[in-house]
Amino acid sequence: MTEKVSEQRSLEQERASHAYKAVTEAKGKKDKELRSLARSAPASIQSNGLGQTLAFWKAKKEEHHRALYHALSGWLKKQLHIDENHDLLEWIATTATSLQYRQATAEALAYLNWYKRFAEAELKEE
Repeated sequence: MTEKVSEQRSLEQERASHAYKAVTEAKGKKDKELRSLARSAPASIQSNGLGQTLAFWKAKKEEHHRALYHALSGWLKKQLHIDENHDLLEWIATTATSLQYRQATAEALAYLNWYKRFAEAELKEE
């Protein structure tokens, strides 16, 4: 059991590290909008689904949407062992099983908790 707790803590630390780097790299790119998007992202995924939310962000083509899309996409591809050159949205639409889709959604929500915390701490509201 100790090993399981240790693995979870390590995964939480990896999530935190990746999210922190992603937020700090996105600093200065519409901070207020990214902060707001990060706050609403988990609710968007829960109400609309991961695929629809990612498709919306990708279609928007604004800096803050792109920043969050790339951060989440990079994390999920790493965790789900998806080829780095493969687009996450394409994988969801064409390859993912329903189990993989549920796993991706759960991992996205766990990651976004960290991303949201760091966005609130690091990005200016004004």
